[in-house]
Amino acid sequence: MMEENEMTRPLPVENKNNTLTITEAMKSILMGTSKWAKFLSIIGFIFTGLIGVFALLFIFAGGAIMNKLQGMGAVTGGFFSGFIGFIYLLMGLLYYFPSKYLYDFATYTKQAIEINDEESVAYAFLRLKSFFRFWGVLMIVLLSVYGALILFGIIAGIMASIIK
Repeated sequence: MMEENEMTRPLPVENKNNTLTITEAMKSILMGTSKWAKFLSIIGFIFTGLIGVFALLFIFAGGAIMNKLQGMGAVTGGFFSGFIGFIYLLMGLLYYFPSKYLYDFATYTKQAIEINDEESVAYAFLRLKSFFRFWGVLMIVLLSVYGALILFGIIAGIMASIIK
């Protein structure tokens, strides 16, 4: 039997108009959430910019730096730094989209609360859904890659022990 506490969800009340009323307490919570979302999205944009700068540094200056530091050939150092720069560009691009979704959520939530606009609320939550969907798909992809790498490592270890 479930214990009663303050987190227990009340049973739904029949609503003949199918409307949702947002109370002042809910507005306050949403406004606070939008402020944190805006803060985190701005930090995300800053990191996206920094990642982009590092990517460009690797692409354009990384080869020369690597050649001096490691004594690599010009082609090897240039290719390696270009590859790292490309990876950084992909990372920056991946980081941009969730930051944009979160920023849109924050902006439209604040707008909706200030002018009592139902369309803004709907769009804000659509952007929040996009934020979570993006991170969810990315996590599925990353966990799949990690799983494949672990499986490959296990198989490689077994093969190495058989060959010896």
